[in-house]
Amino acid sequence: MQRFDRRLILVGAGASALGIVLGGEDAEAQRGNTMIFTTSRPPRDFVGDIRGWASARRATAYQEDVANHVWRVNFFLFMARAPNVVSLTLTWSKVEGRVSRYISNENINVGDPTQRILFHNTTVRRSPGEFEPNEQYEAQVSLNDSRGARELGRARIRLEGPVERRGPGVVDFTRPTT
Repeated sequence: MQRFDRRLILVGAGASALGIVLGGEDAEAQRGNTMIFTTSRPPRDFVGDIRGWASARRATAYQEDVANHVWRVNFFLFMARAPNVVSLTLTWSKVEGRVSRYISNENINVGDPTQRILFHNTTVRRSPGEFEPNEQYEAQVSLNDSRGARELGRARIRLEGPVERRGPGVVDFTRPTT
């Protein structure tokens, strides 16, 4: 009987250690700032667990609106503390291997500086050398105040869409069929 109890204690200790290791990422997300891309906007009259709603609608990629050549991007930023500013900065970078290349930034006006949850939607336009289909991008939201610039959240997203194939662009006028 004593041997069984020792095994039970060892199994319990192992399970606890595994829970700490695997749950560490979740616990960190709860303590710090978290940025989540979502597939849609939240309902206007939503009441309840907005973080759970956003996590259930997490997006890893967006499809291009081919008629307008844009991607409509939605994200939530869950902050540990309220930013207490009226404007934040959203910076876009293209991920190329282990390196991120700066593309652009835009200001985000914060409706209520005392809120710890920010929802923002933006439109990203296709342009050569910047936003192109089937590439990985990183968005970063930062706060600039008297203490300097501080990152509030960062996440990666893939922008998907059709790739335009173009020919060589050379016309041979020596051939009789041209």
